[in-house]
Amino acid sequence: MDILSALVTRLQDRFKAQIGTVLPSLIDRLGDAKDSVREQDQTLLLKIMDQAANPQYVWDRMLGGFKHKNFRTREGTCVCLIATLNASGAHTLTLNKIVPHICNLLGDPNSQP
Repeated sequence: MDILSALVTRLQDRFKAQIGTVLPSLIDRLGDAKDSVREQDQTLLLKIMDQAANPQYVWDRMLGGFKHKNFRTREGTCVCLIATLNASGAHTLTLNKIVPHICNLLGDPNSQP
């Protein structure tokens, strides 16, 4: 992840062409068993949204994270959405594309009380 972070810093908006390649792996890492890996991954995703592509571009490609087979990945996707909203604001996202996915998670059998 450190190498990807360095590439994002170096390439800036030219990294946008690679987002589709790296995003599936980054979504998987949101469900890693280690907290530190999940935090690094979220930081990298926010960096991509800040330096390489706008948040909506990235989130259009991250929606699959809400349906991921790993419950930690689904949870990590929600946490990443919160971080995106805190960092960039709701005006940067088309929330009506995201809300149905969040509503589906209300019936998630792995949800916490």
